[in-house]
Amino acid sequence: MHTTRIAPQSSPQYALTQVSLPAAHSASLYGMRLARLKFVYGSIVLLITAAWLATAWPVSDAFWPMRRAFVMYTGLLAIGSMSAAIVLAARPVQFEPLLGGLDKYYRLHKWLGIGAAMTALAHWLAVSAPRTMAQLGWIEGPRRHRAANAAAGSDAFHALRESAADLGEWAFYLFLVLIVLALWKRVPYRHFFRAHKLMAPVYLVLVYHSVVLMGREYWTAAAGPLMALLLAAGSTAAFASMFGRIGKSRRAVGVIESLAHHRDNAVLDVSVRLDTAWPGHQAGQFAFVEFDRTEGAHPFTISSAWRGDGRLMFGIKGLGDYTRTLPEQLRVGQAVTVEGPYGRFDFRDKGRRQIWIGGGIGIAPFIAGLQQLASREPSANIDLYYSTDAPADDFIDNLRSLAQRAGVRFHLVLPQQEGRLTLDRLAREVPEWQEAEVWFCGPKAFGDAIREAMSARGFNAARFHQELFDMR
Repeated sequence: MHTTRIAPQSSPQYALTQVSLPAAHSASLYGMRLARLKFVYGSIVLLITAAWLATAWPVSDAFWPMRRAFVMYTGLLAIGSMSAAIVLAARPVQFEPLLGGLDKYYRLHKWLGIGAAMTALAHWLAVSAPRTMAQLGWIEGPRRHRAANAAAGSDAFHALRESAADLGEWAFYLFLVLIVLALWKRVPYRHFFRAHKLMAPVYLVLVYHSVVLMGREYWTAAAGPLMALLLAAGSTAAFASMFGRIGKSRRAVGVIESLAHHRDNAVLDVSVRLDTAWPGHQAGQFAFVEFDRTEGAHPFTISSAWRGDGRLMFGIKGLGDYTRTLPEQLRVGQAVTVEGPYGRFDFRDKGRRQIWIGGGIGIAPFIAGLQQLASREPSANIDLYYSTDAPADDFIDNLRSLAQRAGVRFHLVLPQQEGRLTLDRLAREVPEWQEAEVWFCGPKAFGDAIREAMSARGFNAARFHQELFDMR
């Protein structure tokens, strides 16, 4: 491997950290983790639905009362889903054990955002379409009565109804634009980052819209306490976002201590020395790293074990517009902010039989795991498979040596020479693979193929662990 040294490594423990997980690495959810996220999402929808039914049922079979009930239902679902999404965006680490890690519940955040957009669109259509049809004379307009108007909104908010409706409509349009920008992967991350910061004030405008226009009969019934809780939690998270408080208690600042650019595989090793407190991390976890405030923080795997010396290593693959420019942008001594650690890719159940599979750039968390194991008496029962299309003798020798010190059996897979790693080969070399915990990090298609082959032979997919870094 041809390597250009920008600065010498400051500590020998980092010499092996040549490859890491890219920030944009994606993986599929599976097994119990996918079911758990679906359960949480469905529970939120069902809870809001139940509160609406307890408030609105029975619904008149006349068109306009039914339309009003549907308007309220879609409105509750939209703002309720958005509230839950905003709370998850604030990165509450308390949810990581329940949802399988921050990278996993960002997928739930995405589902909630899409669900909020769809129900908000249905809400807007339910409000606008019948009104327009009545104005055109296609249907009979509603009969307005003073009592109905009084019931539509509480007396305290009556004077605010027109402004709440107008502001809510414009906020809805902007919300849809922001959702499209968030989902459209061709939008550069820096533009996505800046645009997504607008989501918090847009949400607060929609909270105002909801509080004013939600009928008094809803506030005083079952829907009231639930929506008050969701709106309060979402508003707290939105203000935290607007004032830069998200993750602040988990941030540490420091400087870049050394850089090493490996041109053969477009990987940049960044060694960071932290000057403020870091809580420590487990091998395999990741952190949000900010080199440039205008670009924002990106998630990168921490590719070194924690030794309590304030030093972290990140290996950054040049895959996107931003990461490809980092070798020219970063310099030794440059300030850096690190937030974390996050994630549950931490080799839990260390006493059980384990199989580690690293594909190319995905070897990083396993190097950190080997370093952690090598620092104490080896007691693991682990096989490590490293699959690479760009073998480098020095790196492989160092990796093999580290695995030996850690008491881990090392297997090299060279797809261009011998084909991809297959379950048949793995089963020959690890006969008890069906009882093992499998930790995979690498290309999505590679991981999917291994997992599906294992599942087809009766393997419990809940024991197949795979990071999910697709946070858009």
